[in-house]
Order: sequence, then C-alpha cells, then structure tokens
Amino acid sequence: KLACPAVKKSSAHIRGLEMAINNILSAEETCQTALKEMAKLAPKRDLEILKSIPGIAENTALRIISELGDIRRFNNPNQLNAFVGVDPQVYESGNLTAHLSISKRGTAIGRKVLYLAINQIQSAKKAGNLCH
Repeated sequence: KLACPAVKKSSAHIRGLEMAINNILSAEETCQTALKEMAKLAPKRDLEILKSIPGIAENTALRIISELGDIRRFNNPNQLNAFVGVDPQVYESGNLTAHLSISKRGTAIGRKVLYLAINQIQSAKKAGNLCH
C-alpha cells in the first residue's frame, strides 16, 4: 500500500515477475515432495542418529544420507574426506612435496551438504544448544 510502482499492473515486467515467483513456488513444492519421498526411503535409524546431532534437522540429515549413503562403509574420517573431496591435495616433484588446497575429487553437492551441516552445528553450539 505504501509502494509507488514504476510500472503498470499490466506491464510485461509484472507478468515476468509473476512467472518467476510461480516458478520458485513450483520448485519449492517439488523440493518438499522429494524430501518427503527421501524420508520414506531413508534408513530410520541412520536418520534418527543424524537428527540427534544438535543443529541437524531432518532436511539436512536426509541430504547427508542421500549424498553419502551408508556412512558405516568408511573405516575412518580420512576415507569420508576423500570420498567428498575435502582431503588435502599433495603435489610431489623430486625433493619438493607441497600440500595444496582440497582435492575436490568427490561430489560438489556432497561438499556443500557437509559444509552446511558443519555451519548448522556451529550455529547450534554458539546458541548454546549443545549438550556437554
């Protein structure tokens, strides 16, 4: 009510904006449907274990399970790091050994999911929601 639009209601700009909003709402609905299907397929015990981590809710837990699969197949954290590509890249030539940035051999989505999960855990810790 307080805005003064620069274009008429019937303008192409408004129709384009309406279409973009509808696309976003449709994509959100599709995402929510996919998450519901993932929840049906996810191993309940794994889902509950991940959700017990402060800062991790069902959405993030489902994404972790979908990207990493059965985490128990990794014998140690280094194997998991290598799987998602956050292990350090090493360059060796003659007597020179250099540790570069992460290798990025794994899936980019897996790295993003783990990065977001770590941020959520840190946020929960800062908010004091972690058990000691």
